[in-house]
Amino acid sequence: MNIFNLEGGLMKSLSKFTDCIYLSVLFLVSCIPVFTIGTAATALYYTAYKVLRLDRGYIFREYITAFKDNFKQTTPVWLLTVLLGTIMGIDWYVMFAYVQDEDVLGALIVVFLVGMIVLTAWAFYLFPFMARFENTRRQSMKNAILLVVAHLPMTIVMLALAAVIAVLIYMIPLFLGLLPAVFSWVQSYILERIFRKYMTEEERAREEEKNYD
Repeated sequence: MNIFNLEGGLMKSLSKFTDCIYLSVLFLVSCIPVFTIGTAATALYYTAYKVLRLDRGYIFREYITAFKDNFKQTTPVWLLTVLLGTIMGIDWYVMFAYVQDEDVLGALIVVFLVGMIVLTAWAFYLFPFMARFENTRRQSMKNAILLVVAHLPMTIVMLALAAVIAVLIYMIPLFLGLLPAVFSWVQSYILERIFRKYMTEEERAREEEKNYD
């Protein structure tokens, strides 16, 4: 048996590995302006689902198309996310000072810590949701927070996965060029099962027919 057969398991695995690196690098480069991170996250999920999972299309083409299509819709949402995160981060820092001074107000640090975790979980649903469905910004944001609560076990799984990946990148920075795509790829297996629950029969049939063609 020729292990270097293009249709063999080894070559397919190597192809997926290089695709993950390529997609992660595209994501990181498009995050450089900072205000584009939300759009980049949307394009990352779309491309990971369509190309890495469904084996349809090409990394660069799908990513650029998704980025352009979602830029106007996702940028204001991302800026709002940054604003909320900044406010919570500052509040957490202030409460941390109270903790060090053994002030009773330091107990509020837990509130802001939970707030930052919820905000992160919200983003994990929000940008993939915007990648997959056409909705108003307000409706997308509302649906995302409802999904965080309605599917709490899966929310915890995604948060745990993200924490593991963050630790790996901290320990081995080179993983930054691989793991963003891997995270979105794995995330798609969680989120697509959830998303399908809220599709009508017509939407499911249409989804199966086009399969992102």
